[in-house]
Amino acid sequence: MELLNEKVIWQFAKKHPSAESPLQHWVDTVKAQQWKNPADVAQTFNSADNLGNDRWIFNIGGNNFRLAATVWFIKHRVFVLKVMTHLEYDMEVW
Repeated sequence: MELLNEKVIWQFAKKHPSAESPLQHWVDTVKAQQWKNPADVAQTFNSADNLGNDRWIFNIGGNNFRLAATVWFIKHRVFVLKVMTHLEYDMEVW
């Protein structure tokens, strides 16, 4: 998949160094995929949540962080919307 807006990931990792390694793993995994449908995403990341309208939430780093993204299957693109702590996600500040 082509990963768009990746800078959001690394800006978050600067503020949260413990997220850097799990985020790098997520980035490497996503870039190696060719998802065609939601089942492909679920096979790669079984804890990913499909919110509808092409939006997904991914659990990162043992559920310590969340990554919100839009997945466009036809274009083979993933657009990173936001990376947040679990607390920020729970508080719905995104």
